[in-house]
Amino acid sequence: MRNASSRLLVMTLLALGLATSARAEDAAAYPSKPIRVIVPQSPGGGTDVACRLIAQAAEKLLGQPVVVENKPGAGGRIGAALVSKAAPDGYTILYTAKPPLTIQQHLKLKLDFDPGRDFAPVAIMTWAPALLIVRSSFPAKTVQEFVAYAKSNPGKITFGIQGIGAEFHISLELLRQRAGINIIAVPYTGGAPAIVDLLAGRLDAMILVPAATKEHLAAGRLVALATLEDKRAPDFPNVPTVAEAGLPELTGSPWFGFVAPAATPPAIVNKLAGVFSQLQSDAALVKRLNDVGYTLKVTGPAESKALIEAERRAFGKIAAGGRLDKPN
Repeated sequence: MRNASSRLLVMTLLALGLATSARAEDAAAYPSKPIRVIVPQSPGGGTDVACRLIAQAAEKLLGQPVVVENKPGAGGRIGAALVSKAAPDGYTILYTAKPPLTIQQHLKLKLDFDPGRDFAPVAIMTWAPALLIVRSSFPAKTVQEFVAYAKSNPGKITFGIQGIGAEFHISLELLRQRAGINIIAVPYTGGAPAIVDLLAGRLDAMILVPAATKEHLAAGRLVALATLEDKRAPDFPNVPTVAEAGLPELTGSPWFGFVAPAATPPAIVNKLAGVFSQLQSDAALVKRLNDVGYTLKVTGPAESKALIEAERRAFGKIAAGGRLDKPN
């Protein structure tokens, strides 16, 4: 009996050793075929454009094509679910904004994946500043005046959000909680139609990235009250931060990054992360991303995981105290 148990233990250890060796060989040869990157947004948007620029630069270092596929819908949940169920071999990865990883699990939304269990963070790649913007005819030109007007006119200010549970919907809820004001959330499918309504005076305010509004801000058709960054944006040196305006809790930057299916071997995750990190020295890529409103600042797997988990907890607290499942 003892001999049988010993033989079983030896066979188990041998099997584990062979599996580990096979995984190591796979990682050493990786990548040996094209890598598919899922973008859970429509083609042509900022997320898609940034990902394609990164993919073009990365494939030169990887020695294989990096093919971007758009799988839009459900606030990014369709694309995220697809990647969560993909083979964990490093050949299907996700490039996404925060919501599928940190926000949506706290809302009354159907998820076909577990954000904390089904993904292995690879690298957070790009960051975008965000501005609190109002229509040019709005009767407030500072955050303090905005809050005072909202308190004097409860339920009168309309505030655009890019979908229930989107990142800037969370920012709006935090603004409502911290400032003690009643603002009406108006959902949009994207930033473009909301900007049209802002310019036409049909919408009062919104949080947007500068790339989509820079021309209108320069022409005075829209007015920026504050940046959500922790420091003033170089392109908008006269626009104060939300902390300077008395609402430091709103400070934060939209970020976008890569995750792989959870069981992807660490050696492959690290190999991908190493390539993405090298892109920071690609001056042409840095400039092209800056031109479309993004800063390239890469964090590795461990740091990315820590940031994602911290923001997931923070958004959970905000959602618990708010009404994020209700647009109005």
